[in-house]
Amino acid sequence: MSACGQQTAGTTTSPSTPARTVSSPSGTPLASQPSSDSSGPANQQRLDVAANEIDRLSASYADTYTGLVVDSPGDRVIVYRTKDPSFDAAITRLHSGVRTELRDAPQSKKAMQVTRSALETLMGHTKGYKIWSVGAGSENSYAKGVVEVGVTGNLEQAKHELGAKFGDHVDVRAEEPPSAG
Repeated sequence: MSACGQQTAGTTTSPSTPARTVSSPSGTPLASQPSSDSSGPANQQRLDVAANEIDRLSASYADTYTGLVVDSPGDRVIVYRTKDPSFDAAITRLHSGVRTELRDAPQSKKAMQVTRSALETLMGHTKGYKIWSVGAGSENSYAKGVVEVGVTGNLEQAKHELGAKFGDHVDVRAEEPPSAG
């Protein structure tokens, strides 16, 4: 699957909240048609176009939109957002021609960016552990509303300190530092 509409992987993770399929105005699910592009999955080009359209639309819904995932094997675009009937209606009006699922998210991308920015200022300024990465662009981060933080050193200390500062808005994990070379 592709987080943010551009990366791919072959497995689907279960949503923490039920998905809703966007349908045409007549109520029938939007059908997918094969792409003439033979270099990827049959419908990859249409999925990417739909993802780009949704991403452009999201600029008008900064307090709602969280992110999207292109699920090529599932032949769909999964959109994570906080509940907003006007955003859901705008997605439906796109008539992208591909199956689009709307999934609930605890936070918008805008809210997650505030946490991400605060975490980035801590890089190089912690004791007992080192923050190596800060990210909020994966399906896990969208579904859980968390910023993912990779650290080396004392993992329990990092979880305690960052959890105290950011609450349940962070997911702290051990991460190997980038290899020199």
